[in-house]
Amino acid sequence: MRLRIGLACFVVLVLFGSMSGCSKKTDLQCVQLTEKPMNADAFWRIIDQAHADGGHDLDARVEALRTLLAPLSTEELQSFQNHYDHAIKAAYRWDLWGAAYIINGGCSDDGFRYFLDWLISEGSRTYTQALKSPDSLAALRRVDYAENELFAYVAMEVFEKKGGGELERDFSIEISPPAGQEWKDSHLPRMFPNLAKLYEFEL
Repeated sequence: MRLRIGLACFVVLVLFGSMSGCSKKTDLQCVQLTEKPMNADAFWRIIDQAHADGGHDLDARVEALRTLLAPLSTEELQSFQNHYDHAIKAAYRWDLWGAAYIINGGCSDDGFRYFLDWLISEGSRTYTQALKSPDSLAALRRVDYAENELFAYVAMEVFEKKGGGELERDFSIEISPPAGQEWKDSHLPRMFPNLAKLYEFEL
């Protein structure tokens, strides 16, 4: 799905305040710009809008995010990436890896990283609830595969096109174990009964 972008869409509004001045879903490009780094609320408003426009189509979420980030300054893009990396790091936990294992029928190191990209692309509500209880992901519709690797690259691509070079990244999770208690496969149905039921997970 391609989003049709008009020139009027790139209107510079006031500092990442309420988005009530923007039009509905198709006018997602009414992103408010600021020369200051964005805060966490502004970061999640962008993610939530990308999810709203992309819907269940993961590629469409990527395109929606690209459209939203295109008007931002390199400083804002770096700030966005900082929040993104923080969200990945906060979710880098054994329990969420267990949920990914059930949903995807197995999950490698790289697969878990791409699962977290998918989780962020699901929006702030789903992400927050999953951090409180990974089994809450059973409330979503069943998916064939919960990974969205390309979602993680959008800010980097836009940053590079603007001549910013390479974004600064937090790679600490690549040298650190996940937080929490490691599980065995046999533990998963008890840990996540709703997900195990939804995905017919059997050992």
